[in-house]
Formats: sequence, structure tokens, C-alpha cells
Amino acid sequence: MKTVSLTLAFLVLVINSPLARAQVGGQFTGISQCFVNGAWVTVQGDCPSAGARSTSSPSPVSSPSSTGTPEGVQLLNVDTDPTLRIPVDHVSDTPKNKFVRALSGSHGWLEISRKAIRYQPAARGRFGSDLGFEGNRSDVIDVEMFPNSQGFIRNQMVKFHIRDITHYYSYSAPSHWQSHEKEIIRADDVYSPLILRALQNFEGVAEEYGAKPPAAPTLPAPVAPPVASDPKPAPPSAPPVVMVLYPTGASDKGTVEVIESPLTIRGVAMDSSGMPMVTIDGAPAALRPKDAHAVEFWSDPLLLKPGERLIHITASNPANAKTGLTFTIRYAPPPRPVNPKALDKAEIIALLQGGVSAARAAELIKENGLKFNPTEDDLKDLRTAGGDESLIQVIQQAARPR
Repeated sequence: MKTVSLTLAFLVLVINSPLARAQVGGQFTGISQCFVNGAWVTVQGDCPSAGARSTSSPSPVSSPSSTGTPEGVQLLNVDTDPTLRIPVDHVSDTPKNKFVRALSGSHGWLEISRKAIRYQPAARGRFGSDLGFEGNRSDVIDVEMFPNSQGFIRNQMVKFHIRDITHYYSYSAPSHWQSHEKEIIRADDVYSPLILRALQNFEGVAEEYGAKPPAAPTLPAPVAPPVASDPKPAPPSAPPVVMVLYPTGASDKGTVEVIESPLTIRGVAMDSSGMPMVTIDGAPAALRPKDAHAVEFWSDPLLLKPGERLIHITASNPANAKTGLTFTIRYAPPPRPVNPKALDKAEIIALLQGGVSAARAAELIKENGLKFNPTEDDLKDLRTAGGDESLIQVIQQAARPR
């Protein structure tokens, strides 16, 4: 298996930039990481300029690593948006197509905050261009410690995915970025878990470096609702409105004449407070909503007898306010059509006196009907003319309703 070593060549004579100046809360602390005379040193103040000859050596400060803090690790914007800045080696693995993968690598700065993550390359690696990236912390997935199983020079790295790209990060002290010694490079691996902790428990790591925990949200003090004095009672609900659509002309306490039976009563009920309920002669009517405040209603078919019938409709709303409407139906069925061959009293008497039997006269009446409604006197005359009781019974059955 071929071993690929990530070595980066980056010639820097003097670095005096925001990337090399230690910051706390976004402000310069007076400590800088400088590359002087071929080596990285930590100095008090700014790095010396490239062309200046220093008459005295810069004042060294104790290396952060000597006190247990990794070299170069900084906490920026402490009071506004705490951001942990870690010097790293970086390798990304990008799929170019189904069979080919492209590696890119660099040294640089990994910045992690509560909501964002950003990588800024500081030196190009051997595996091609590495342009860095910026994204949301919520987009980072599959975070894990990754042991050396692919031939990288590192013993362990932090691996995660973001935007279909696999990233490998390991802590790398800025003073070791120019080193080619495996032992020096791998000595930094002890601090690589700091990257994992920052991704999984940012608040805990940030507090270790001086950040304050996020303030708890301030809830408004509860406000007692105003106490109403002498509340006025709600006005009574207005009763529904009822209109009868059929039979046409029906109104409260009115009379309407109809000539059909059975009869279906139809109408509309409306109410401003909601859907009204309707009964017809005490029985629930069938309902069909027209909108939130109106319904159509209708009755079962009513069988009518000739004469008058009282109809009572009641509509009620959710507040139990009611409206009643009462009207009278006068049923007068239309006269049945008269058969031109129907027999009258004189024709029946003539048949009987002319020698036609009562049985034959009864058959003619059944076939053609009567033109008259016989009275008791008429029936007496028919008996006198020779009609028997069977004929009289047929005449009574064929008589038209009075």
C-alpha cells in the first residue's frame, strides 16, 4: 500500500497579519505568532517588519503548549460571537466521478462558532488547490475521530462530511507547518480531539477558553388581565329568520291553497350566530347548509286530505333563541276528467226500462263511469226502475268524490 505524506512547503520570512496575531474578544492581545529566522516564535507585540533589522530580540512569551494549551488556539469575539480558531492540517476528499476521487490539502485555520464553521487555508498542500469553505454547523454530519487507515502521515484525524465533501482535520501548531519530521508532526495529534470536542460540545470548549455561556432568554413578566368592573350582560341573541319557499305564498298566520298531494314544504332559515336548527310540526327537518349562517330545509312528503291543515315551523339557534311560523294549507284536489261515455241517472233508468239487465248496466258503469254523484233519492229511483242491490253498490263505488 502506497503511503502518502502530507508535506507543505511554504516560505514565509515574516508574518505580521491578523492570522498570526492572538486575539480575545476580537481585539489584539499583544501576542503574535511570527516566523523569524526560519522558525515560528511567540512574541509580545507585533512581528518585526521584513526589512527592519532588530537591534534586540523580540520579547518571547511562554509557549501556550508549555502550559497545556495548544499553540495558536485562540478564542475570538468573546463577548459577541465566540469563535474558536484552531491551526490545522486539512485534507479533503471530493468525488470527481463514479471512479475517480480528488484529494486536496493545506495548512490553515479552522474557525468554529455557535452557528457557523469556516476553514481558511494559509498554505497550499501537495494534493492540489484547497480553497477552504464556510457553512452552517447544522450542515456538518458524521463527525468522528479517524485513525490512520489510508496512509496519511497523521496518527489520528477528525473526519466529517459537509456538502458531499469528506474533510479530515488534525491539529497542527503553526511552528510545525514547515516541518517534514513525522515525530514532530505526529506529536501534535494529541490535541486533535479538541476539534472533535468543539464540534460536539462547542459551549463547553468555549467556556474553557473564557467565553461566557449564552444568556438565558428573558421572559416578559406575566401581566394580570384587567379586572372588568360591573360587566354588562351580553345582549340576548336575535332569533333566526325563516322563509317558506314552497308552497309559494305561505306566510305566518296566512292560508295557501294547494292542489297536489303528497306535498313537500321547503324553505330557508338564517341566523347571525351560527347554523340554525329547524323542525316542521315537531319533527326535525332535513337540512343542507348554504353558508355558515344559513340552511335550506324541507319536510318529508305530506299526504293531504281535501280541506285545511295547519303547518307549524320552528327555527332555533345555538343560544336557544327561537322563531315560529304557522300557516294553513287548504287542499282542493282538481276534478277528475269526465269520460264522454259516462252514464247519468236518466241513461241508467232508460237501460233498465228498455230491457237491459241490472248486471249489464253495472258492467257499463264500471267501464265508462258516472256523470253524477247519486243522492239517496237517486238510488231510490234506480231501484224502482229495476236496479238490484249489486247495481246500487257499483253506482256508489263509481260515484265521484263530493
